[in-house]
Amino acid sequence: MKKAILILASALMMGIAASAQDFNPGWYLQLRGGAAQTVGETSFAELISPAADLSIGYQFSPVFGLRGNFMGWQAKGAQNAMYGKGQTELYKFNTAQGALDATFDIANLFNVNSKRFLSPYAFLGVGANARFNNGEAQDLKTKGAYFEYLWDGVKFSPSGRFGLGFDIRLSDAIKLNLEAAVNALSDHFNSKKNERAGFLPDMDYQYTGLVGLKFAFGKKAAPAPVVVPPPPAPAPAPAPAPRPAPQPAPQPAPQQPAVAPQPAPAPAPELTENIYFIINKWNIQASEVAKLDEIAAFMAANPDTKVKLTGHADKATGTAARNLFLSEKRAEVVTNELIKRGVAASRISSEFKGDTANPYATPEENRVTVCFVK
Repeated sequence: MKKAILILASALMMGIAASAQDFNPGWYLQLRGGAAQTVGETSFAELISPAADLSIGYQFSPVFGLRGNFMGWQAKGAQNAMYGKGQTELYKFNTAQGALDATFDIANLFNVNSKRFLSPYAFLGVGANARFNNGEAQDLKTKGAYFEYLWDGVKFSPSGRFGLGFDIRLSDAIKLNLEAAVNALSDHFNSKKNERAGFLPDMDYQYTGLVGLKFAFGKKAAPAPVVVPPPPAPAPAPAPAPRPAPQPAPQPAPQQPAVAPQPAPAPAPELTENIYFIINKWNIQASEVAKLDEIAAFMAANPDTKVKLTGHADKATGTAARNLFLSEKRAEVVTNELIKRGVAASRISSEFKGDTANPYATPEENRVTVCFVK
């Protein structure tokens, strides 16, 4: 048991630690409809009734959230052996329930991803149930039916619930939501003693299946700013050379034919560019495309040059293993982009250093592939 608790706690901490990279907290609204089934002494299908709910929640972290849930509509019961052996009568009544649920995103326990298509979650809640309009059961009693807990008017009782759900991403703001729940209620819920005990004795159970839409109102995650490093400081001016000692006047040399001075060799062409990336990503941003075009054009104009690529990841976020992987992917994607632009693979060399070498002062600058052409 202790080992299981430690594993769960570690997974929760991993989810919370990763939240800074791909998560923004915010409110959400769920609108759903579906069916409810109350456990009773007849077939499953005969006790199905309509249900609807409204939930308003807040997601505090990638894993944990709280929501207020308001659910209800109709419930059914069945009474056996009223007028003869084996005869069953059905009756309907209305129900409404309010609950506070704690929700747990299962997938984000292991990898935080706001763009995931299918996100499973679990929930656990407590609340209060109200039941009313029990006239059909009252009518059956006048015909001789026996109810252990027949009630009239409006009755309240505590309730508990748990279940599973799935969010299917349609856009950043809208998701299709599917949810199934087990609601544990007072044994007086359907006016009669539950003779098919579920998880706990002396209780009634209502199963619900709902489908609808989830609308998110959290702020959209802003892309990491592209940071351009400042230009290098100019080199200091050289100190003046010492004044030479006076020399005797030179004697005129014999006349020699004039020789034209030879021009100094031109310096080898060089170019350095930094391709920056968003935190925890390695895809090329639109702002970096022009730099790749410039490198390819420079190398086309200087066919003797080669380029060396070095991938980096910032040490301030993520694990060493994750950062080594990110730096490798960043070097790899720049290599592929240059090859697409006509640079021969034989002219490209690459390496990746993870977070072991951060050449710049800020984390944003160190999410980079440095390209040095010479």
